[in-house]
Amino acid sequence: MKQTTYYRFTWLSVLLVGLLVLSACKKEEATGCSPYVPPTPADTYVFPVQPGTPAWASLTSGDEMVEVCQVPAARLQTISTPGLITTCLNYPLLGDMIFFDNLQFGLRTQLSNFNGFGELQQRPEAAALLLARYQSMRPACIPSTEPVEIGDYAFDFSDIEMILAQDEYLQQLSPAQRRMLVQVALEKYAAKQVLVEDVYGLFGLKTAAFVMARTMQAENYAPFMTALAADTKLKMFVEQVDLSSDPTVLDTVVDHAKQFN
Repeated sequence: MKQTTYYRFTWLSVLLVGLLVLSACKKEEATGCSPYVPPTPADTYVFPVQPGTPAWASLTSGDEMVEVCQVPAARLQTISTPGLITTCLNYPLLGDMIFFDNLQFGLRTQLSNFNGFGELQQRPEAAALLLARYQSMRPACIPSTEPVEIGDYAFDFSDIEMILAQDEYLQQLSPAQRRMLVQVALEKYAAKQVLVEDVYGLFGLKTAAFVMARTMQAENYAPFMTALAADTKLKMFVEQVDLSSDPTVLDTVVDHAKQFN
């Protein structure tokens, strides 16, 4: 599959122009918390060729980049689910979903391009472990170093929110776990709002709201489904993560999520 691929750090350098790092650092000091450090299970696959290296620079097409990022088939069968989750979240091309006009389509493209995700969706415990990891992440506790590192930290939340919003993972969760997911996403959304200008931006709010919306849809939550049928902008958001230049769609999602139980 052919695709246009760019370095994620290049996107971040553009996105984070004007980032108020100093202000963010002061907020972190005030909270007295440390940035979330994801676990790295011993059997996590280490990609032999990664962006920013000479070997990566020598690749001449998107197809080659996709090819060198595949996990050997024999390894996929033996890697633990925690190790596989970390491997999938480390997939070098995952962040390229942002280069598509339709973010949902961009995410689906990256999921289909990487055999790690093909294996992960076959693991029945995958969604529960993703949810547990998401619960542990702390939006307010950002790194106080370089803007690119802060940007990567912000995108870590969006990555896992986009993945959890996919049908194959929502279907693995019980109704109680789905309710928990919505509550956790509400908490992350509120924490991101505090740092929306400094760190997360509208993009970070969109992905948190998206996982709420898709979860309520998966639960066939009647008030939300009624609103979805009547509101074309809300429908477009649920299908494409597109606000149609109307950020009040996020308020609609959040209001319903607060009532979801």
